[in-house]
Amino acid sequence: MAGGWRRLLEEESEHQWLSMAAFLVFVIAGAFAIGATEHFVGAELTNDDAGYAGGLVVDIAYHHDGAYTALVFTPEAGYHLFTEDPATNTVMPVYSPQTEDKGADVRFLKTMPSGEVLFSIQNNQVVGLMDGEMVKYEYPTDNGVFAVLDVAEHQSETGTQRLLLTQEGVNTSFRGIVGMNPTHAMSTSTGVQWHTIEAHSEGLWIALGSHHSTSGADGSSPATPQARPVLGWIAWDGSDATPVIQKVNTYDSGVFHSIASTANGEHVIGGTTLSLLVHGAENVEILEAPTVQVIGDSEGTVWFLGALGSTTLQSLDDTGLSTHVLGRPVPVDLSSVGESGDFIHVHGVDESGDPVQWSIDIKANGSIESGRGFLNLLYVLVGGVVLAFMLRYALVELRRPA
Repeated sequence: MAGGWRRLLEEESEHQWLSMAAFLVFVIAGAFAIGATEHFVGAELTNDDAGYAGGLVVDIAYHHDGAYTALVFTPEAGYHLFTEDPATNTVMPVYSPQTEDKGADVRFLKTMPSGEVLFSIQNNQVVGLMDGEMVKYEYPTDNGVFAVLDVAEHQSETGTQRLLLTQEGVNTSFRGIVGMNPTHAMSTSTGVQWHTIEAHSEGLWIALGSHHSTSGADGSSPATPQARPVLGWIAWDGSDATPVIQKVNTYDSGVFHSIASTANGEHVIGGTTLSLLVHGAENVEILEAPTVQVIGDSEGTVWFLGALGSTTLQSLDDTGLSTHVLGRPVPVDLSSVGESGDFIHVHGVDESGDPVQWSIDIKANGSIESGRGFLNLLYVLVGGVVLAFMLRYALVELRRPA
């Protein structure tokens, strides 16, 4: 067969056009084949036998060892909060309707830098889960009674600093924790309702909130004043001093709902209308990337998850913002999301209202296992062989005596 191809290529005057035409057909066919695999791979509905299967995952937090803590709702039974270790398939119930029916009171679930998962159901209390053990952090009421809505921690060589987002009557505020004692609440005179808190750097924290202006003052209807998204900078150095607002950035529309970290330690703020890339307190970049949730993976890439029916998926890494075309629209209306190993797990309901899990394999897209990766390799190999034959023949012709 090789001899037949050699003779075909050597008959320059009669068959050179045929070899060139065949190569052109190969190029065009390869382009169409590769173009057909431009869709993002590695994102699909997951069938699993996890402890939450069949229920709606209202909130979930993944531990660093692969275990997770989930708050799950089923219409027949109510709310269950439990911790499951996938490696051993063992489940430790925390709250259930059959024992302590307090699952509906869980205000948040969040994984700390140490791997500990925190949540709260009672005033002046935070509960931690780690390595199958549960610890209750009880804070005295000397400086007031408050509900805990979110927690952020910053770890450094000097120790761990913990800042609480608290409900203080009708307002929200922040309290630092010194030992086991909360500081006084931060002033609430800004008119902002805070939703989320995260550590930025030593002594500096990021807060997300909504500013509710005086009825009609911002041009909206006096009957329904428009809330505006807020990025706040909170200064607190771990001392017994009260946290203070250092700076507040207010934007035009939408809601800021989530924070994720990049590989180089910058932060991404996810918003329903626009998102932000936070380089520092004085350097905030607006991203045209609306999303229902942002989450960082184990490699430092931040994913911008879309709403049910979205046909694209965006990500941000050290090369910039990328848009991926999905083979199928997003099949889940998100209720909670988590990162574990090489996967992003999105929990929610499908268009029929049934609980589903949609998982993103962060290593699959572009790999040799994907259709695009395989065709790229095949295209390079076959093209390289054909070009090598043509180059060899050209060298033979150059060396042939006239």
